[in-house]
Amino acid sequence: MRSGVLTSVHAFANDPTRGVFILAILCLFIGGGFAMFAFRAGTLRQGGLFAPLSREGALVLNNVFLTVAAGVVLFGTLVPLIVSAFGGAISVGAPYFNTVFGPLFGVTLLVVPLGPLLAWKRGDLLGALERLWMVFVIAALIGLAVAWLNGATHLLAAVGFGVAAWVLVGAFAELWSRARFREVGLAVGFQRLAGLPRSTFGTALAHAGLGLTLLGIVSTSAFQSEAILEMKPGDTTTVGGYSVTFDGIRNTPGSNYSEMLATMTVRKGGTVRFIVSPSRRFYTARQMPTSEAGIRTHGLSQFYVTLGGEGRETGSVVVRMWEKPLVTLIWLGALVMMAGGALSLADRRLRVGAPKPARRAAPVVVAD
Repeated sequence: MRSGVLTSVHAFANDPTRGVFILAILCLFIGGGFAMFAFRAGTLRQGGLFAPLSREGALVLNNVFLTVAAGVVLFGTLVPLIVSAFGGAISVGAPYFNTVFGPLFGVTLLVVPLGPLLAWKRGDLLGALERLWMVFVIAALIGLAVAWLNGATHLLAAVGFGVAAWVLVGAFAELWSRARFREVGLAVGFQRLAGLPRSTFGTALAHAGLGLTLLGIVSTSAFQSEAILEMKPGDTTTVGGYSVTFDGIRNTPGSNYSEMLATMTVRKGGTVRFIVSPSRRFYTARQMPTSEAGIRTHGLSQFYVTLGGEGRETGSVVVRMWEKPLVTLIWLGALVMMAGGALSLADRRLRVGAPKPARRAAPVVVAD
């Protein structure tokens, strides 16, 4: 949201109930994590030694990068408040977060597929890279295809799509490697897959969800279309390949507000695809206007329309429209990551302790 891909969460200032919902989510996840740590604090023990190039090392590197990235976001969020407290003024926006956070997170994404292919305690980097050569070829081909279709103006988008493919396809590299389809055939390979622990599938799902989210972010950032203009009933404009006709406005009373509801017909190729109905509400008690966005999901993309104030011309209103391709992948990827975590927690090895070795019975001595 700080990067400008999504609307800022600070929009809940117009509706306090949204703020309570977000606060509840933060308390659940942050408080729940600390509670689990406190509950198991007495059972934590120092682990054994491991080489920097190992699966443990990959996890440590991942945590370091994520911690630094979180610190960068926190710094950019607090600096304007600190400067304002001393009487100054500074604005930290999307350019800062994209410039600083992007490279940090990009390095993390590049090493994500390597982690599951490294052995515990001591890993083989060359062996892991050899098992990812086909993933690299697929990611490179996808990046080149995006660059060829969109030209030099979207080179960063091509790189982003390539990295997203690297993470998404690489998420299943460990499953393919452990199934050994080439050596044992499909039938035996699927039997080997069925015998793998659930945590292995959970890891693959979680990494695949990260790739889906990255794909949605790159697509939305590079290919979204936006238009801001004044429209009167009957006017038509084009946004992202869609033809949008402003049908009209009607005023409707609510329980504690008055509403100006607009209707817009969205067409593509002369065919009506959907109708969007944004509105502006005015709450009499608080003397506060709010904008209610009209959102329509079509496939994996979404079309947004919001109304501004009245335009200079009589009967016209300021309209702002966005076409965001593949934006729903951001949320779908989060759900897939959550499913991967749940599947990992369902692994029997994480729920049931290792069986204790049976005690040997004392030898029976029979007296002569």
